[in-house]
This record gives sequence, C-alpha cells and structure tokens, in this order.
Amino acid sequence: MGNLFDNKKFEIEIDGLKIAVIEHRLKDQQVFRLVFDDQRAPLVITLAKTWAGDLWTSIPQGRQKEAELFGKEITKHLKK
Repeated sequence: MGNLFDNKKFEIEIDGLKIAVIEHRLKDQQVFRLVFDDQRAPLVITLAKTWAGDLWTSIPQGRQKEAELFGKEITKHLKK
C-alpha cells in the first residue's frame, strides 16, 4: 500500500502561471494533484499506458487538454 503522507511536492511555472504539484501513489498508480495560483479548480492527472503510447489524462476525465499540457511540464521537471 502506498504512503499517502510521504508525497513529493514541487512547483512548475507555465507562462507566468504557478502550479503546485503534489505526487501521490495509489497502489501502483502515480497521480499528480495540481493546485493553480489563478483560482481555477485543482486538477488530478496521471500518465496512462495505451496501445498508442503514454497519454496524460485527467481524473475524472473532462480536462484532457490541461492534463496533456501540464503533464508534459511534469515530465520535463521529473527528468531534470
């Protein structure tokens, strides 16, 4: 079982928008909760494995464009 209280936290910035990112692990699934400084609703995203390759998706679905945009930035941050 994952530890919900030992989460990695970091911040990314896109075009002046600051986003606090908190990593959570639920069983074997890695998810990220994004909190924005512009008062929009928080967003939870994960990297899903599909037949066409990896795809960032929102949980629940509906904010796919944001998930893809911010997911790419998270990937860049994690590769540093």
